Amino acid sequence: MVRPVRLLPLLLLSALCACTTLRGQADALARQGQYVEAAALYDDLIRKSPHEPELVTVRDDLRWRALEQLLGNARRFRLEGHDEKAEDDLLRFLQQRTEWNARLNGALESSLLEEMEGTHQHVRRLIGVPAQQGLALTAQQSLIRKRPLLAYREMAVIQREMESVVLQAGKDACQRLRSTTSDDTVHWKELVFRYCGHWGEYAPRPPPAPELHGPPGFQAEMEGLNAAQLARMQDRLTAAFEASPWFSPGAPARPEFSLKGHFSTERDSTSVQLTAPYTESIPYTDHEERKETIEEPYTEEEEYTDSEGKKRTRTVTKTRTYTRTYTVPVTKYREESRTFEYHALRLSVAHRVSLSASGVLDAGRGPVVSVLQDQASESAYEHDVTFSAGNVSPQRASFTPPHAWLDGRVDALAALFSRRLGEHWREAWCSGPMPTLEDAARCARSGATLPTPAYRALSEVLGEDAARVPSLFAAP
Repeated sequence: MVRPVRLLPLLLLSALCACTTLRGQADALARQGQYVEAAALYDDLIRKSPHEPELVTVRDDLRWRALEQLLGNARRFRLEGHDEKAEDDLLRFLQQRTEWNARLNGALESSLLEEMEGTHQHVRRLIGVPAQQGLALTAQQSLIRKRPLLAYREMAVIQREMESVVLQAGKDACQRLRSTTSDDTVHWKELVFRYCGHWGEYAPRPPPAPELHGPPGFQAEMEGLNAAQLARMQDRLTAAFEASPWFSPGAPARPEFSLKGHFSTERDSTSVQLTAPYTESIPYTDHEERKETIEEPYTEEEEYTDSEGKKRTRTVTKTRTYTRTYTVPVTKYREESRTFEYHALRLSVAHRVSLSASGVLDAGRGPVVSVLQDQASESAYEHDVTFSAGNVSPQRASFTPPHAWLDGRVDALAALFSRRLGEHWREAWCSGPMPTLEDAARCARSGATLPTPAYRALSEVLGEDAARVPSLFAAP
């Protein structure tokens, strides 16, 4: 987009033509300084009227003002020390410039270079400083947040620098963490293995901890489920278990879960009588009075003087007018409410399900139990009757298939099962004091926010990165 010639000051936009409602809205937004939004409405106007070059001129002027505004706001926020706000507006500037394919003039190019330098300094503090302090996960979190901005070609150098700094910080931290392991810290070694793997570095993976289990087995007592439905349930629960903190593919223990429940679908059909209201026009005879004007001729004698001055008489015809009233029959209509009665079948379907999964994962604790109960019902009428006056037409009942409804309940049970497994781990290993790295690392395996004792223990080695360690264990 080339800088347009400013032939159309914004204060005169409303006077350029007889504005449509959409253009009126666009011009109002422009007067309020909302140039991006106004330009978007002009895009709509151009699509509707592609042969009006004036609209393109106004739209381009609005786009230019929008770019000046966004970059100007970014510069102002930067000078005021509000780096995050500055980069929010800088990101919007780059997004709009790319969307509009705009070519910048010297002034905007200069301002953009200044903003890039300001961004470079800020991200060095935001990302580079924690990376230099060994807080690689903290630095990476900030880098991820800034990636939408750093992804633009102008920021490529900054992005490469920050990614290199963060990666090197992670590799350095991995070497440091590897030296803190000992033979009896299985969970800590697992944490180090995952931490180093996160940065593409090697650390030996320990054997499975005694608390962990391999793939689960199931003992099922289910009524109303066919073999395929039962297999799907077991697959969903297996996937949930393997994404939980209790699972390790190499663990020798195989937990057994008991699956119990039933699923039923009841159908009913009842003959019913339905009514449809309608109105009917009923003819009737009424009488109306009407008037007519009648002109009636008559004759009479009149005197006149002839050409010789003699008086004579003659007969002349005249007309007299009078009004006559008479009554005529007319047909009129009145609307009367009626009801149309017809017979139909009322069909209904009711689904009921009760599912439970339970198993013991820790000999010192009770079983982990997940229970789901649900029901749903649908009804509809079915008939072949047509009566247009009452808007009655043939109907056919359509219900949610039983297997589709059951699949949704199985998914809900799997989600509940996953949540209960995580809670069960935290109840077992994230309560009470955790004085050692091993205790804290075992708690972090849950993938949830660390309790204070676990954070304190891990922060002695990881610093502020301890708060982000659970993300290394969180299910993808």
